[in-house]
Amino acid sequence: MLAFYSARSLTLVAGFILAWPTLALSEETSARGIIRSVDEAWISTDLGFRVETLPFREGQAFKRGDILATFDCADLAAEMKSAEAQLRAEQITYENNARLAKLNAAGKFEVALSKAKADQASAALEAYRSKFSRCTIKAPFDGRVAVMRARAYEIPDRTQPIMQIVGQSQLEIEILLPSQWLKWLKAGVGFDLRIEETGQTLPAEIQRISAVVDPVSQTVKVIGRFTGEPTGVLPGMSGPASFKAPDG
Repeated sequence: MLAFYSARSLTLVAGFILAWPTLALSEETSARGIIRSVDEAWISTDLGFRVETLPFREGQAFKRGDILATFDCADLAAEMKSAEAQLRAEQITYENNARLAKLNAAGKFEVALSKAKADQASAALEAYRSKFSRCTIKAPFDGRVAVMRARAYEIPDRTQPIMQIVGQSQLEIEILLPSQWLKWLKAGVGFDLRIEETGQTLPAEIQRISAVVDPVSQTVKVIGRFTGEPTGVLPGMSGPASFKAPDG
């Protein structure tokens, strides 16, 4: 069977092949790197209660342990007190039945039943305490508020996050590289990242390589880290990462 190809088709194929440089030994080339934060989280709530306070606004910095949001949990607090009273009542009943059993004035069934009710009340109280603990959201790491979707005095949608927070003390660089580079690419290989937003060129090195290669694009994702102090660098910044293959 004969195959016919137009000049336009051959040009497109050639363009695709040349999209990734082959990188001869000692030849420099670059690929785009994007800076990500190691610590990043979307904060959400399943309570369905009114927001009471939001101490930080977009762009503001916070420390680990700082309160990011509080909710009006007065009704839940009242339910928790009721559960505590129920537990005390069930414990009194159990202790009384246990004493009566020693005097042969109560049977084993009454003792076992009252013990089960006390355990059930204890579990219910723990559930309330667990839910009440989520009325205050504390920062899991040092960082800044990247996105704020909630407002004080509103009841947030439980299916949507209320804010995004990012850390800035630990930054990584994500880069997609040609899979052919795996012949020499490994952890510890150095490169330079020119950050377009600031104009800085900072030294970095490969920290780890993805466990899979994309068979369609024939690329592999690598994660790098800065070898110096990335002053003024924010997550989301990007720029060309220049590599140089080793000799030999």
